[in-house]
Amino acid sequence: MKKMPNFFVNNLKTLILAVVFAVIIWFAVSIQVFPNEHDHVDGIKVIAEPTGYMQQENLRIIDFQQEVSVQIMGKRYVIGTLSADDFTATLDLSEITSPGKHIVNVNVNMLQPNSDFEITTKNLTASIEVERIISKEFVPEVNIDSLNVGDELQIQESDISVSSPAVLITGEQSLVNSVAKAVIEPEFDGVLTETMRLNGTLSLYDAENTRIQTGELEYQADNYTVTIPVYRVKTLPLNVSFIYPQTFDADSLKYKIFPQEITIAAPAGDASIENLERIDVGEIDLTDITARDLGGIKLPISLTDGYKNLSGIGIAQVTFENIDSYGNLEFPVSTSHFTILNGDPAYDYSIVTSQIDVMAVGPSDIVKNLSSDDIFGTVNLLGIQMDPGVRNITVAVRVSGQYRKAWIAGDYKVDIRISEKSPPNETE
Repeated sequence: MKKMPNFFVNNLKTLILAVVFAVIIWFAVSIQVFPNEHDHVDGIKVIAEPTGYMQQENLRIIDFQQEVSVQIMGKRYVIGTLSADDFTATLDLSEITSPGKHIVNVNVNMLQPNSDFEITTKNLTASIEVERIISKEFVPEVNIDSLNVGDELQIQESDISVSSPAVLITGEQSLVNSVAKAVIEPEFDGVLTETMRLNGTLSLYDAENTRIQTGELEYQADNYTVTIPVYRVKTLPLNVSFIYPQTFDADSLKYKIFPQEITIAAPAGDASIENLERIDVGEIDLTDITARDLGGIKLPISLTDGYKNLSGIGIAQVTFENIDSYGNLEFPVSTSHFTILNGDPAYDYSIVTSQIDVMAVGPSDIVKNLSSDDIFGTVNLLGIQMDPGVRNITVAVRVSGQYRKAWIAGDYKVDIRISEKSPPNETE
């Protein structure tokens, strides 16, 4: 026993060589007895290349298995040196024709072909999710909730204009379809006292008015300008004027106008709107009105240039009360009660027409009792050039006496004979 340490010291070199040779002999024997072995390789990167059909149909892979593992078998001295970088893995997308979740084959190949090993994993599959990419245009809205305006001023939303009339949003179909509206938020911290052009940014919202925050949608988010129109606003009553025939009882004809008032706006810098007390929609000449017209007369509502009709009602309708009791009656009238005014003293005038047919309008119990003796006419020659001969001249026809609640509708003319007066005899 005492000689053992000396033995190892004296024969150390021989012992080391013996161990080395033993390992070599063991390795050689193991290769001969067990030439192949099994192993696995993890973390092989998966490649997903869309097919031509997918590109044509705007189908995009949005999720898939990024790595796979495979079993291999081969020479011990080879497979022990392999890693994931020595393999390629590609998805077989030839059967993908629609969006959704799919199971596809995974093709794994050696990067450098080598007959000393093989891939033993068969029928390797992976799950993928495919989405269709679409584009959709939205007309942007403008959110003015954060803007403040001066007293007695108002933002006219219908006149707001945006630098871009449409916004194109591109992305996955489900994401794009979740967008309910595109809203531009103007950037301004002060008080608006006039129409201004402001910068703004675009935000997307879903149907529940929740802001969509995702980087997976492509659209222009900034560089927008918004013109915010600021107006002075006032509500004013509508007014209609009447031209009544002479002697007509104006209080007997009751009427209403609809709408009774409208809201108008003027540019913020135009203070003239504050001086307005009413809006005149026109005048009605009663001689143009028959009983049938009493059911409703329509008049356009016109405003001065630069003013806006915020109520959006462009027609005023005038209606009359008790129209069921009104009627028309046409009958001949003698011109014997007609008079001529403002004639030239150098001429004599006479009415050639003996009678005319007129249309009387008014309450039925009055109209039916009218006679020729209740109708009068006036021929006004003021401003008419006087030439001898017969002239056809307009006559104003009216109802007088106890029947002043009725009127004569229509335009009428009579023939007037004009002749020069004979000069007076001179006395010598």
